[in-house]
Amino acid sequence: MDKNLTIIEIRIKFLRDLKGLSQLELAKNIGVSRSVINSWENGYANISLRKLVKLSYFFKVPIDYILGLINDFNKDDYDFKENIDLKYLGRNIRIIRVIEGLSQKEFALKIKTKPSSISYYESGKMSISTADLKDICNTFGFSADWCIGNTLECIRRDIKIKIKPEEMRSYINL
Repeated sequence: MDKNLTIIEIRIKFLRDLKGLSQLELAKNIGVSRSVINSWENGYANISLRKLVKLSYFFKVPIDYILGLINDFNKDDYDFKENIDLKYLGRNIRIIRVIEGLSQKEFALKIKTKPSSISYYESGKMSISTADLKDICNTFGFSADWCIGNTLECIRRDIKIKIKPEEMRSYINL
């Protein structure tokens, strides 16, 4: 069965292969089973934000890179976190919403989620889903790494990164 892989799945496999690791070796390093890594790489399971942060920390690459929001980066610009501070993340989500001049309900509509989820995210009572964080970053142009605290610089992008078809093919044909 052919699966349409997203940039997240392609980049996880790319980073693992670049480091010369088996799925089992990567799994042991980030605290999941080999089958979870296989599921991520083949598009059968979504990666939680907690595990995405662990991958970013392990590989020393920005979350924005794994999500496909950027293609190039300087590692020196980042202070990679191993874990998420939900209060810090929630504060930054609230900052984005306030900068955009939106109520929680309006903000939720823009990223196609429930207003109650925005309330929980902002209060730090619940971790945001990877999909919701990526939607916020894509919709409003903010860096996921800034949201998490991997960089203190509030990075905004006016132009969304598009992955070229030839780059996608090169990642798939590793």
